[in-house]
Order: sequence, then C-alpha cells, then structure tokens
Amino acid sequence: MKQGNMIKLSKHGKIIYTGKSIRGWKIIIMPDEIRLDNYYKPSHIHVQNNGIHIPVKYKNYEEVGLIVELHLEKNKGLNLEKLMEELS
Repeated sequence: MKQGNMIKLSKHGKIIYTGKSIRGWKIIIMPDEIRLDNYYKPSHIHVQNNGIHIPVKYKNYEEVGLIVELHLEKNKGLNLEKLMEELS
C-alpha cells in the first residue's frame, strides 16, 4: 500500500494509520505495532509481526476502525487484552 493512501490520526498518545487499497484495508496502531488487516485472509489482527493471524469477527473496515477508535477513547489509551476481547 502506498503511503499516500494512508490517513494518520492521533488519540491518547497513539498514532493510528488507516488505509484502503484494491487488495484490502489495514489499520496500524503505533508505537505498539499492532496491525489489523484483511490481506491474504479474512479480517485478522497481528499483535507481533511474526506471521500469526488472530481472527477478528468484524469484517468491515469501518466497523473495525470504529471499535479501535472507541476503545482508545474509553480506555484513554490501549489495553491490548480488552481490545482483543472487543474484536473477537
């Protein structure tokens, strides 16, 4: 995905990059390097970039993005265990 297609958003000390392409979509939470995408498989989350895909029950880019945004607002930051519960 080209960097020009990415949207950058900042919430509670986290930077969220989102983007869509012909192949799919992705949402990246930095500096934690958490990636949600639907490349090669149905929607999934990468907690560490080691090739493990954890399925996400939501398939739509907008739904997943809204859940991530609301999670950051509600928790005033990122709580990975709660986020994974909300997404699965």
